[in-house]
Amino acid sequence: MLEGKNDTIYEVQEKPQQPKAEEAAFRMEQAAYAQGGRQESANKKRKKNNGFKAVVATGLICSLIGGGIGGVVGANIAADNLRAVLLDSETDAQIDETNRLQLMGGFNEVSPVVAIAEKVTPSVVGVKTFGTAYTYWGQRIPNQELGSGSGIIYSEDGYIITNYHVIENATSVMITLSDGTEYDARIIGSDASSDLAVLKVEAENLPEAELGDSSALQIGELVVAIGNPLGYENTVTDGIVSGLNRQLTDYIDSATLIQTNATINSGNSGGALANSKGKVVGINSAKLVASNAEGMGFALSINEVRPIVEEIISKGHVSRPYLGVSINSQYQVDAETAERYEIPMGIQIAEVAVHGPAERAGLQAGDIIYKVNDTLIQNFDDLSDIIDESKVGDKLRILANRNGEKVVADVILGEANAE
Repeated sequence: MLEGKNDTIYEVQEKPQQPKAEEAAFRMEQAAYAQGGRQESANKKRKKNNGFKAVVATGLICSLIGGGIGGVVGANIAADNLRAVLLDSETDAQIDETNRLQLMGGFNEVSPVVAIAEKVTPSVVGVKTFGTAYTYWGQRIPNQELGSGSGIIYSEDGYIITNYHVIENATSVMITLSDGTEYDARIIGSDASSDLAVLKVEAENLPEAELGDSSALQIGELVVAIGNPLGYENTVTDGIVSGLNRQLTDYIDSATLIQTNATINSGNSGGALANSKGKVVGINSAKLVASNAEGMGFALSINEVRPIVEEIISKGHVSRPYLGVSINSQYQVDAETAERYEIPMGIQIAEVAVHGPAERAGLQAGDIIYKVNDTLIQNFDDLSDIIDESKVGDKLRILANRNGEKVVADVILGEANAE
């Protein structure tokens, strides 16, 4: 599912339970208090055993805390509770100071996410879009805020990358830098097929993002998502690379996506997914929303993004090959149908664009395409893959069946935006 520009995703969650580390610390405080109470009572009866009971109490506290920390490594709340229990315990004086500092020291280590965020955040911007909104009754309201998202500073002279669905239908765009500086932005161009758009602000010496190599990513590698979810600027979440070369048929069929469990919400679209070196390896673009799924976000890989962005900057659009036919998937000729009617397996043309490449080559509605160059065509994906791998101006030899007769058509692919 796309993260909608105007969509706010509300999820009903159960009341969160007390974290295990906090619960363990709470129990430890109870144990320490109870032990102290028993110890005080014992002092009245037998003062000789006071030292032994103090050692036992200390051992009990440390054991319980160790269990809690093991379950939630690095949790700050565990550190705070640990510090409170150790310092408040009557036996604290008997704990070796060096050992205590070593025990506490693990919680003071700086997370690598901090350094990544410091490096990448300045190159991530907020994107607000404005245009004509419509009431429930269809009344037009101009100059309304349509939605918000994120973007990445592609060059220091003001080019910015974002998702197409962030700026779709916008008549004007405003950019906000991480320090709060605002700029009006122009839409240089966009490409719905790749869900990418390029904006431009009149500024110099902007903090350009350092781009990485998404092909070098490994599953399990640390990644950090930075953006403006739900309008909260400069939000940082971390996770790992959960999967590579993913495809979402409801999103972009041809794109290979990076899957991550770093939290991505509405407004993160167009923001940065950075690796452990603080290099942008992906553009956060979508997340899977389902009652039985969570932690499934997706980013466009930067290696696929870069050439598209360069083409938009140079030409204002992306040149995509165009055949000029529409295919009716319901009239696919399968093996059973092919055998029954003694025709080749293939896909049927539902409509041919007037003056398009296919019509100029002689193809007609109702023709069954069964071969392109040397590749057999058995479904729509077979044909789509060939078109995607071709360039404008390439020639395709298409074999089709028309009422039992063989048709050969040499098609010169046109440009989608020019037809």
